[in-house]
Amino acid sequence: MRAALAETLMRPVADRGAVAFAVPVDEAARRASTEKALAELRQIPALQSLARGFMLAAGRDGVSIDEVVAAIGKDPSLCVRLLKMANSAFVKPVNRIDDLPSAVQMLGVLRVRSLVQTLYTLRDSRAIAPGFDWRHLWLHALATAALSEELERQLGIVSGPLLYLAALLHDVGKIVLSVIAPEDYSQILLAAWQDSRPLEELERARFGLTHREAGEIYLRQNNLADAVLATVAHHHAPGGAPEGNRLIVAVVAVANYLSKAYGLGFSGAVLTAADGEFADLPAWRVIEAETRRAPDIAFIEERLRACIPGIKAQLMKLREGAV
Repeated sequence: MRAALAETLMRPVADRGAVAFAVPVDEAARRASTEKALAELRQIPALQSLARGFMLAAGRDGVSIDEVVAAIGKDPSLCVRLLKMANSAFVKPVNRIDDLPSAVQMLGVLRVRSLVQTLYTLRDSRAIAPGFDWRHLWLHALATAALSEELERQLGIVSGPLLYLAALLHDVGKIVLSVIAPEDYSQILLAAWQDSRPLEELERARFGLTHREAGEIYLRQNNLADAVLATVAHHHAPGGAPEGNRLIVAVVAVANYLSKAYGLGFSGAVLTAADGEFADLPAWRVIEAETRRAPDIAFIEERLRACIPGIKAQLMKLREGAV
């Protein structure tokens, strides 16, 4: 696995059509340059195999809303596009739509199928860097989303319909940065992985901001819900999330830690002593404060660990099919 990741990260990236990105010396100038590139970004890459799988599911007669939502939920790019469309001036919803089931319900399966077919057929070549393997990052996101839902069940709480989406998109800033500067971000990932250097330190040195900030900017441009923005911005420190969103952020933070600990996909950085122990994660204190009861961390860890083999098996199937 480590050898495969190294080969992926060291592979030359053909940066054809990526947003032009000079590197200013001053950090403020670097940030401004990054923000300009983010403002010009219109699409992030999606896994073609997942889009293909969605078309097969949505093409059946009598397909249910739940089946469509389950297929879309595997692809962060499609999630962003669908929610953006559901809240667009063209559709004009009476109330803001923040979750996938409501979006699919309002738009209808036929319109959603048409949208996905368009995205699948007309890939935006400007936003795709040939040679960079996006699958490791997406698989980490999928694993974190699955663990977040299981953690919610073990805690006996209801975080709301945005939990899966927030977990799926928690690291979207890494994808965003690797789209606007694929060669540079590939080298950042390699340095963070091989030398255990802090990923955000490397990102700030190159871009003037971190993947959390970049992800929040990108999703805000796409008008996603506050809970998703809070998760992207604060999943490393859920205590700093805005009131009302701290529980969902904390749940994703715990799931993210486990996903990295068990090597589910590749998040762009390995766990170090600075990340602490599972039972001591600050997210647990947030969960206790928000739920007003102390979670049985040892029991929850055991139950979550039991889910890992099944999640790994599902990820392998997705990875093998993502061609």
